[in-house]
Amino acid sequence: MKQFKVFEMKKILLNTINIIMMLVLAGMVFMWSSCKKDGTTKGSGNPVITGLKAYKASPGDSVLTKANPGDYVVLQGSHLTGITAVYFDGTKATINTSLGSDVNFPVVIPATIPFATVTNDQLNTIVVTTATGTVTYKFPITAPSPHITSISNEMPNEGDVITLNGTGLFAITGITFPGNIAATTFAGNAAGSSATVTVPAGVTALGQIVVVTKYGTSTSVTDAVLNDNADVFLNFDDKNGFTPWSALPVVVSSVSSPAIKASRNKFLYWNAQGITAGTYYVGDLATPTDGSQLAYPSTFSSSEPAANLAVKFEVNVPLGMSSGEIDFEVNYSHTYAWSPWLINGSTRVTFTTTGWQTISIPLSSFPGISTYGDIKGQPIQLFYINNGSGITQNVNMGFDDFRIVKIK
Repeated sequence: MKQFKVFEMKKILLNTINIIMMLVLAGMVFMWSSCKKDGTTKGSGNPVITGLKAYKASPGDSVLTKANPGDYVVLQGSHLTGITAVYFDGTKATINTSLGSDVNFPVVIPATIPFATVTNDQLNTIVVTTATGTVTYKFPITAPSPHITSISNEMPNEGDVITLNGTGLFAITGITFPGNIAATTFAGNAAGSSATVTVPAGVTALGQIVVVTKYGTSTSVTDAVLNDNADVFLNFDDKNGFTPWSALPVVVSSVSSPAIKASRNKFLYWNAQGITAGTYYVGDLATPTDGSQLAYPSTFSSSEPAANLAVKFEVNVPLGMSSGEIDFEVNYSHTYAWSPWLINGSTRVTFTTTGWQTISIPLSSFPGISTYGDIKGQPIQLFYINNGSGITQNVNMGFDDFRIVKIK
């Protein structure tokens, strides 16, 4: 009798365990089938994007309604595990597949998007691809408004083709010169980093160039200004403190070979051939001035910090140069060595200009010059030296319109 009771108890226990296991298995089957039905299993199904937020610590991680190139964002949605590619307005982003989760994926919007060539179906889209599918999500990526950082020639003549450098210089609809004179011939590059424009007739006024694109109207840095004649202190015409030591160099209106036409009336022309390496003085290229005759502008106070100012001038190098340096001196000291043919001080290139080109040298680059008062009224000198590069150099170049300008 006792053995029978033990047997019955074991039988009841086994039945109970079997029932529990069947219930657990049934529950697992139900959950699996439900997940399969609604497609929420992690990593399965097509990707879904529901929005974007900023990749910042709380509370900065706000939901975004638009974003800019270069922004760090988080894609939100589902089935985002295993992303293989993300495109913003047709431009592929660099991704790190080890980041993110099934519902969040951080990514940097490409800093450079060629908006000028973005098609209408690509504009304001994010395309996400995983191993299981692709989704396109409509989201505004804000194209930058145009911004001008420099002008290749700030003293141009009618018909000259000049280059505007900056950002957002694509999809251009119009360019206007000072005096509200519209250009008719212009083009921006796909990256928006530059635009060329032909100078129309009648452009003589001081002012900034305005570029209008489909994404906005341009702003400019302080010193990206045309026709800044007021701040010119040496132009070899009505403002001429040049005091030559000999017959050369010369002031001319044009040169036929190599062809250099005047920037504005007359200019300084350097011409010397066969300057061997190790030549530290070339009389034909020595350009002294008389400080009392230089028309330094009264625009700035003598205490204006040198860091806020720059010396600008136009240069024309039609045949190219690759050796030596041009020393700019203030009263035979405070020397700045200008070598545009050396990149980062070591990589040698041939420096050639197409017509006149504006050069800007921060006044703070001159040793010992800390304020405008340190240069105002002082003579300046230009000297060419061929300081041992092993290259024999021919010099054919023009200079014009030396001026002091505000850069910040």
